[in-house]
Amino acid sequence: MKIIKTYALSKDSLEEDIDGFIRSAKKGAYQYDYKYGQEGLKLIKAYFRMIEIEFKKQNFTTAKSCYKKLMFLLLQMEYNYFNYEDIVGKMNFEKFIGNYFTCLIKLSNVEELFKEYLEYLKVKEDYYFESANRIILTQLPEKEKNEFVKLGEVESEKVGEEEYAMHDLIYFQLELAKANKNKEKYIEICEKYKKIVDEEQKEEYEEDTF
Repeated sequence: MKIIKTYALSKDSLEEDIDGFIRSAKKGAYQYDYKYGQEGLKLIKAYFRMIEIEFKKQNFTTAKSCYKKLMFLLLQMEYNYFNYEDIVGKMNFEKFIGNYFTCLIKLSNVEELFKEYLEYLKVKEDYYFESANRIILTQLPEKEKNEFVKLGEVESEKVGEEEYAMHDLIYFQLELAKANKNKEKYIEICEKYKKIVDEEQKEEYEEDTF
């Protein structure tokens, strides 16, 4: 049994333990967590420490599954299982998401990676994290990255003005154009999606970023 700062797994594996925790949370076990010693929050942080250990040991399958279960529970906004104003802001989600997408790149083909990316965009809603796009841009091999971009371009055509979570598909293309120092492509994307791309992004090509 693995013990991390007074927390011991009650199940045979970390993934099973997290499953049990999620079931309890959905039943309301931590609805007033902030009033009663923040036990749920402490346990969540302990889980993330344990997941990072698996990640550093390159147990990417376990780390991927556990990161997804816990992060997606906290990112979804339909239910507030812990009744914090912003429980996500209490943790280093940039690191967690970066590790999660590293796991995906290690384990998935391009189609699987893109499917997971879309699922992530839908669940994170109003949150914005740089690490997902950064990891894909820097860690995905060139051939696979080109395939990923093509899938993103096709999916971007379907994105509506008010589908804010999915706007990252377009901002990913802008980030890629900047990384490639392709000013022409950057302007082309801004014009194509001018109802979605904000003024700050549109003005960036005029600055010394290329």
